[in-house]
Amino acid sequence: MKGLKIACVLLVAFCLFLGGCTKEIEKIVYKSNPGDDGYGTIVGKVLQKDSQAKVIVRQAVIIDSTWIDSTDGTFRIDSLQAGNYEVVIIADHYGTYRVSDVWVNSGAVSYVGEIELSRYPDLIHSHYPDNREEIVLYWYHGWYGRYSSIRIIINFTEPMDRQSVEEAFSTIPPTEGTFYWSQRIYEPYSRWSGAYSSSSLGGGGYQSAELTTYSHIRSMMYILNQRYCWVDTTYQVILSTAAHDTSGNHLEFPLQFSFSTVESRTTLTSIQTDPEDGAQDVSLRHYMSIFITFPKRMEPTSVENAISITPQTEFGEVFLWPEANELKIYTGGPLMADTTYIIRIDSTAKDLDGNPLDEPFQFSFRTEPVRIRKTSPQNGEIYVDRWPKIYIYFNTYMIRSTLPGAFSISPSVEGNFYWDDDDPTKVYFRPQGTSLLPNTKYTVTIDTTVLDLHGTPLKEPYQFSFVTRPE
Repeated sequence: MKGLKIACVLLVAFCLFLGGCTKEIEKIVYKSNPGDDGYGTIVGKVLQKDSQAKVIVRQAVIIDSTWIDSTDGTFRIDSLQAGNYEVVIIADHYGTYRVSDVWVNSGAVSYVGEIELSRYPDLIHSHYPDNREEIVLYWYHGWYGRYSSIRIIINFTEPMDRQSVEEAFSTIPPTEGTFYWSQRIYEPYSRWSGAYSSSSLGGGGYQSAELTTYSHIRSMMYILNQRYCWVDTTYQVILSTAAHDTSGNHLEFPLQFSFSTVESRTTLTSIQTDPEDGAQDVSLRHYMSIFITFPKRMEPTSVENAISITPQTEFGEVFLWPEANELKIYTGGPLMADTTYIIRIDSTAKDLDGNPLDEPFQFSFRTEPVRIRKTSPQNGEIYVDRWPKIYIYFNTYMIRSTLPGAFSISPSVEGNFYWDDDDPTKVYFRPQGTSLLPNTKYTVTIDTTVLDLHGTPLKEPYQFSFVTRPE
């Protein structure tokens, strides 16, 4: 008999344990306070006031429900017996909203806050591109070039039946492509891999992404075949309700989003330049070039005929097209110093479809003056070798014959100038016949009679000093 009692106690305890593990909110009723009627209220607000959302309050079963106010999205459910509730909000073409452990106290109002319903069906976590996003479609140029393929990614909240998803997936305009499945629930890096092994994913991606079995795959990527990758095109993506998870739960409504492809993230009238419009102190050797990037692929001859540069570059211009929408104007040599350049493109410039610019485009920039960038030894340097090479680095190409007359060193030292054939901005002076005096301060001065290739003088005299090593 004693053993039977112990078994009964254990059985009761086990049943109580199982009851405590259920995910359902059991009906919990509290005693009312003196003077209260034992009932409370739940209020809240749905931000999508036009959604015609229905609000359901439940415990183990549905207790009450109401519709949101179409004027402001608010809702109120009264006469709820004090206890613990779950609030569920449903609306057509919105994901179901759930919040548990909403406590209702006797005689009190419980506020569940402002609620924004998800525009994704319940099984959808996120997607890429975002709805109405513009993505840049570049042309591919070799192994180290830029990708031209379009990738569409859908991340799910549950393991999906892959065949049902692929059959439910479509695009407008119709395309062909390849599906890749992975466990990721985040947007991938460029090295995203559809493989299922850790070695394949070792070089990139999020560290928090998990590797798991086929039955837990929750991310799909669709790569369009390149012949379906067009610029200036809007694609619509549709995942119908035929898609379902591995438990057989279907999307409550279709997932639909769209995106557009462009050749540039700028608008049609936003032409990018380098140097930028209004730039100051631009390097005289700015790649020996002026760069213009159009938002469209351009017809080269019409663009080149439409361009004027003021003042004209002394060495003439050469037009190069690294890309169909990128123009490089090679100036043949350094730009003129302390000069404002104005570049104008008339509206006669056309893209490859024959469309002219909406209006003339113009930008300007101002170059830096002729100056000395640095010296060696540096100004203020000590313990300088007594047989030094005194280097002078200009910011542009110089007329070499003008330097000796502009150069002086005190105490006076005889020497020669040597120009660097690989870098015409660099020259050094080397004492001849004798070393510099020990532990002596030397001062070098370059005056404004030294000229660059355009005949522009050094903007202001330059002076620096150094001290030699003691004996």
